[in-house]
Amino acid sequence: MSGADPGKQPARRRPNYLLVFLALAAMTAIEVAIIYVPGVPRVPVLLTMSLAKALLVILFFMHLNSDSRWFGFIFFIPFLLVIPLLLVIRI
Repeated sequence: MSGADPGKQPARRRPNYLLVFLALAAMTAIEVAIIYVPGVPRVPVLLTMSLAKALLVILFFMHLNSDSRWFGFIFFIPFLLVIPLLLVIRI
């Protein structure tokens, strides 16, 4: 008989939190370095990187990558609403 139990769900892989942490640390170092580089459009680059960092935190440390898609939707909508607000404030 095969070892698969029909009533059991397949085991989920645990995310590599150390790798996520290192990615966040690297992005932070890049953000700090961008401030000192002349000629770089700072605002769009820093906003994009902060959005990526926030999504990593939301998906992995708040465990939304394994939760219902509805929870991810609830956290994604404010990002869509904040971007136009930031563009208006910048002008």
